[in-house]
Amino acid sequence: MGVGHNWNWDPRPDLVSDHELWELLLTQVVRDEETGWLLNACRCSGCTLEWNGTMLKLVPLIDPTLGFDSEEDWHDFRSKWLVPNSQAITNALRQLTQLALKREA
Repeated sequence: MGVGHNWNWDPRPDLVSDHELWELLLTQVVRDEETGWLLNACRCSGCTLEWNGTMLKLVPLIDPTLGFDSEEDWHDFRSKWLVPNSQAITNALRQLTQLALKREA
């Protein structure tokens, strides 16, 4: 019997700089499947998490070998999948920011 693919893990551990943040986001913060799959797809496609001064945000890797082929590909992905679900994604990133700050303290 094979192991099924799940959304609650970091599918890009090769992107080590924010691997721990993705693990927290996908295993401890996100609880609903739709948001989980969206964020997992972001990570698979080459999104990273970066501080914008006050909270964590999604940042695309524009690099055909590691992430999106172009800015246009990123904008298409963002418009189709992220914008319609921006409230749930923003809430998850806020929760992740709070959790990450608590862990640093």
